[in-house]
Amino acid sequence: MSSDRTASEKDLKRLYIVRHADAGDPAEWIGPDAERPLSSKGVKQAARLAAALVAAGTNVGSLRTSPARRCTETCAVIAAALETTATIDEHLADGPTAAHVAKLLSRRGHDALLLVGHQPHLGNLIAELTGVTSIPVEKGSMIRIDIPAPYTPGSGRLVALVPPAHLRAPKSER
Repeated sequence: MSSDRTASEKDLKRLYIVRHADAGDPAEWIGPDAERPLSSKGVKQAARLAAALVAAGTNVGSLRTSPARRCTETCAVIAAALETTATIDEHLADGPTAAHVAKLLSRRGHDALLLVGHQPHLGNLIAELTGVTSIPVEKGSMIRIDIPAPYTPGSGRLVALVPPAHLRAPKSER
């Protein structure tokens, strides 16, 4: 975008919502669900998503992840690719709200935020932000929503929905 953006464009915040990558069949996991790791398929999905974010020149002010292992592992791959760090956010385990997202985006220097979490919480957040109620959030997918300041319910604009099937493998996988 050029430097002569309008005031309303300057006030837009970008939110990237990522559902954790594949963690295999929960019925086959022995142990607490919060400790279920990514599968080998999930590791590849996370790497593809990270590569796509880098290729798009994505720059985020904050990465937040649910404390569940499959989320922290997905987020760690993305954070490494974007050369930044991530923060565990308990709100993402219990279901983030638009008010929590607005609070995070209101912090100085945070024009973009990336969240890694779970369904159905992410779908509920998307509905609250945009008013769109039936967005598929597959494992390993990314959704981008542009949010105007000040935020009002339903004012977010769905900009992109990238399912894992549309992500190319990094050169290291080919």
